[in-house]
Amino acid sequence: MEEENKKITKVVISKDDELTDIITSIVDSQNERIVLTFAEDSDLLISPINLKVILETADEQEKLLIAQIIKNSTGVRNANSAGITAVETTTLPTEDIWEEEIEKRAERLSPKKEQPEKKMKQEKIEDSAKSMIMIDQDIPSPTGQQTEEKTPDFSTKDFSSVEEKKDTSEKPSRGLVVKQEGKKEWWKKNKKFFIMGGIGLILMTFLIAFIYYKTAPFVRIRIYVESKEATVEKVLTGDENIKEIDFEAEKIPIKTETAEKERSANVRATGKAYKGEKAKGNVSIFYLNVEDCSKSVTLPAGHTLTSEAGKIFRTEESVTVSCAEQLKTVKVVASDIGEEYNLSTTSFSVQNYAVTDIKGTSTQPFTGGMKEEYTVLTAGDVNTAVEDLKKISFAEGEQELKDKSGGSWKIIEDSIKSELDKDSIKTSAKVGEEASDVSLEIKIKSTATFYMREGFEKKIADLLTQEAEAKNLFETDKDLTLTLSQDVKTDVNVVESTPASTKIKLSAKGSVQPKIEKETVVDALKGKKWEDGMSVLKGLIFSEKETEVVFEPKNFPEKLKYFPAKHGGINVEFTKVL
Repeated sequence: MEEENKKITKVVISKDDELTDIITSIVDSQNERIVLTFAEDSDLLISPINLKVILETADEQEKLLIAQIIKNSTGVRNANSAGITAVETTTLPTEDIWEEEIEKRAERLSPKKEQPEKKMKQEKIEDSAKSMIMIDQDIPSPTGQQTEEKTPDFSTKDFSSVEEKKDTSEKPSRGLVVKQEGKKEWWKKNKKFFIMGGIGLILMTFLIAFIYYKTAPFVRIRIYVESKEATVEKVLTGDENIKEIDFEAEKIPIKTETAEKERSANVRATGKAYKGEKAKGNVSIFYLNVEDCSKSVTLPAGHTLTSEAGKIFRTEESVTVSCAEQLKTVKVVASDIGEEYNLSTTSFSVQNYAVTDIKGTSTQPFTGGMKEEYTVLTAGDVNTAVEDLKKISFAEGEQELKDKSGGSWKIIEDSIKSELDKDSIKTSAKVGEEASDVSLEIKIKSTATFYMREGFEKKIADLLTQEAEAKNLFETDKDLTLTLSQDVKTDVNVVESTPASTKIKLSAKGSVQPKIEKETVVDALKGKKWEDGMSVLKGLIFSEKETEVVFEPKNFPEKLKYFPAKHGGINVEFTKVL
């Protein structure tokens, strides 16, 4: 577990963490200062070797490292032995401690100085060498005794033995013999030490290299997985007698629901009508065609006379005029009600005759014409009210059907149909009757088709997966287990509805991708040689983007790379490619 505190990365180490986990945390840290907190007993504190590897990793990454070891004196001692600065407090190290660690790291990274012990040992060897060299000279007298240097008396010296002494000078001197014997003796005494030390150094180096080889490697793998779209479309026959969808028989369970609504409303009449009396009067008919007196003209009742102002009147009785009787008076009535038909004296033309042959004249004013306006119910008033009421009733009926959708059944939206029962339209007044407010009543009927959704999603998912496998979307000869995404889009529509049968069109699409477990990939790579492991990964390519493989540490010899078998040595991530 890592915590970022300003510019300090705090790595809390549990008893289950391994050396590679700590090394990875150091490498991945974005901060220069790192605090390793050993809150629990950890096997890593037993040996200074592990701690030394951790310190060297921090130095390579140019990062400052301080160990926070709580209630573990052995761990503190081993950390100091490995060169790691250790604190036993639960608070973060002070700035002074960080400054001291900066100086210690500078000394570690600078050319190594001779250690005091090594320097003392070298001085001891040099002193021994000096003692051997002194043997070539005269052996000094015992302590406390002085030797007097005497001047030779050449006058009494016998030189007969000079030749003999000259010959003996060619033999090894006593000092040289003592020197050689001293070296041999020293080698005999220290030979075992050097041999054992060399062997120990070799074994220690081999042990450190072996531990590093086994614990340092860490492989990070990122496999890119592309999702591909699978689609399916089928036309199924609705069946009210089955309980689950059957793609082989191409049937789907359905049911039909009905909702009936009765609604009423008040209708305001807006029609205008008039009532009153028609004007009446007498018109004199003149026969003017005297050239042919053999003919007579009969005007039947209801014959039309038109006044000079264009007002139309009709005869109330039949009248015959002739040459012998050129003038006849006939009663007429106006074609419509109103005071405007109360005419004064005026001339009239006679329908179907020229005014030069027959014409009419009134000598007395017409009377009785009158008109009064009133409100009546029109067909438009009723139709408008029915349409408004129908919309409300349709909405209520359809909502009632939608409320029934749920549980095992789901409504097919485009199957909802509403219709008006025309025979149910009733008004309190008939169209054309005088009225102001009229009550209106109607009935509507809404119907919808439902399909059974229990097990529907699973059937669709299986169908899409089978379709993807059949089409070999990932173009591989391997038996892949495909997984379907959660965002499956399904459309269900009624394409045919008759009393005999109902046809349902089903369309579905979703994204599928290979199902791969991280543990499966890790198990397939554990302990394999680098080349063999890379061959395994080449068989796990599920997109055009290549798999990324990163081996750490980066300075690890290329020929020695392998896929570690230790727990946590391989990290696999799957990344979706959009």
